[in-house]
Amino acid sequence: MSAAVVIAIVLFVFFVLGVTVGIIVVAALSARRAHRAARRIGPAARPPGGWPYLPETDPDDDDGPDEPAWRQARGGD
Repeated sequence: MSAAVVIAIVLFVFFVLGVTVGIIVVAALSARRAHRAARRIGPAARPPGGWPYLPETDPDDDDGPDEPAWRQARGGD
């Protein structure tokens, strides 16, 4: 066997071991993430009162004007 063949076999084995370790690491991290998510299951947190969860306005509210404040301030339109 020539030195080139030995080097090729060693590099191939090194490559296969690297791919195998990479697949095992990805599977382990995925399982760890799934295990952590399963422990956190509980009641959902209440969304905050600010944006993007703005409070609903009452469509029957006739106390205020129909146009936004910036539109009223323009006058003459």
